Amino acid sequence: MKNLNLLILFSITWLTSWSSTGDSPWEKYKTNRNISYKEAIKFYHDLAAKNKLCRIFSYGNTDCGKPLELFVINAKGKFSPKEIKNDEGLIILINNGIHPGEPDGIDASVLLTHNIISGKLKLPENITIAIIPVYNIDGSLNTSKYSREGQNGPEEPGFRGNARNLDLNRDFIKCDSENAKSFTKLYRTWDPDVFIDTHVSDGADYQYVMTLIDSQKDKLSPAISSTMTNLLKPMLYDKMKGKGFEMCPYVNIFGESPEKGIAAFLETPRFATGYSAIYNAFPFVTETHMLKPYPQRVEATYAFLKTILATCYTLKGEIITARKKAKAEVKTQRKFTIEWELDTNIVDSISFKGYEAKSKKSEVTGLNRIYFSHENPYTKTIPFQSSYKPAVEIEKPWGYIVPQAWKEVIDRLQLNNIKMTRLKNDSTIASEIYYIRNYSTGKNPYEGHYVHTAVKVEKTNQEVHYFAGDYIIETNQECNRYIIETLEPQATDAFLNWNFFDSILQQKEWFSDYIFEEEAAEILKTNLQLKNDFEAKKASDKIFASDSWAMLTYVFQHSPWYEKGHLRYPIGRIVANQ
Repeated sequence: MKNLNLLILFSITWLTSWSSTGDSPWEKYKTNRNISYKEAIKFYHDLAAKNKLCRIFSYGNTDCGKPLELFVINAKGKFSPKEIKNDEGLIILINNGIHPGEPDGIDASVLLTHNIISGKLKLPENITIAIIPVYNIDGSLNTSKYSREGQNGPEEPGFRGNARNLDLNRDFIKCDSENAKSFTKLYRTWDPDVFIDTHVSDGADYQYVMTLIDSQKDKLSPAISSTMTNLLKPMLYDKMKGKGFEMCPYVNIFGESPEKGIAAFLETPRFATGYSAIYNAFPFVTETHMLKPYPQRVEATYAFLKTILATCYTLKGEIITARKKAKAEVKTQRKFTIEWELDTNIVDSISFKGYEAKSKKSEVTGLNRIYFSHENPYTKTIPFQSSYKPAVEIEKPWGYIVPQAWKEVIDRLQLNNIKMTRLKNDSTIASEIYYIRNYSTGKNPYEGHYVHTAVKVEKTNQEVHYFAGDYIIETNQECNRYIIETLEPQATDAFLNWNFFDSILQQKEWFSDYIFEEEAAEILKTNLQLKNDFEAKKASDKIFASDSWAMLTYVFQHSPWYEKGHLRYPIGRIVANQ
């Protein structure tokens, strides 16, 4: 232990001895101007070039052709995630600029890193800091003073969409962008214990500079949820208050004003922290308030990053233990919730510091409009709904079979390091097969897709013929949540809902009505149950009874001519090892 302490002391001293004595790029400005992408990248590359305790990694390109880079600082000069974890080290990943119009974290991370290198801030023992300087590089290079209307700085923020006009904070499961693909490689390589995504919040006006999203407690594993709720989060709130940046939960309001109450935000796996949660990390979103001055927002984000470092050092053992327990438990967990809903029967309360919401006549519309009066601040107890309950649950199968035809799905599974084996021979295997019986599709495009929701399925048992080369995925993995939340069609962010299987929803074989008339008549004569059902539907549905095509289609779809593959979900559930 004595030798280890000497090594750490030497490392910290060596770290400090290199230090630049000047200000960080952000400290030089401390105005309404944010650091540009080029300035941030140069800053980190310069540090890595001069300091053996810092290193830059590249994980592939983004949609604009520039590499997604990761800056890592470790007091022992260790840059292998496996080596760090074997040494009981804890890894914190900070993601900045996913929305480039919200650059607070970019500047705050530069300030954090500069202060560690200069010796102003001690790097805690066995804590590795990994920073994505700018995630949405594309949008960061697309600056304008007309981005983020109403936000109080910086002068020329970046644009929310990336080079493909995608909101990257909706892209983690569907993984359309090169940014997301590179991020997935990075994330699955480093497997962070704590993940922070830095943002700026709009919406209602209130007194807080910083609000916080901690990954919704009910969907976390019990071990993670308990440590988050009872230890990590209370300590963060207490320390931030002590630093002069008292926080409250993200202001996800019921109506126009927070006075009526707020609800915990449910971040499904399309979001950065929702994606992080399925890998049993401790995820957070910092949300500074857009109406506060930009320098103040950067200082608040910097204060949070300092606080998370100190808190993780204090709770390192508890965090690592909770993650190990969660990873072990998810391998054998039988029941999984794949869709959640707010539990309105459980209502807590929090103390909230806001501004009174008032009404006045709009100069634009002539109608009444809301505004928040800074002349009337208040501290009130307001309702807080923070609990979610299962809306859809499933029992996991022994495994899944993914036919090799669905390459886009397989690519994403492989990108996430899901363990898969391939069938050596064509095989007929007893499988549970879903049929999609109902679903809704959005009328407007959403992040490059027409998203499906409210999926209803019918489960059947079939002997299914699979081909040599099809993929078998056993559900005994630490990645079980990713597997289940992407392959179960009723899951909120399932691949089905993101249109990866839309071709199965289209009927391919049809009929010529004048030819099928005689066949339909014969079918009804020989299938009395179908005839009774058909007549009952005609009697109960006048529109159906007046539409000859609809009636013939009904008979066709209940005949041997109807294709078995229509609405048949192609992923097989294998209930036992065969």
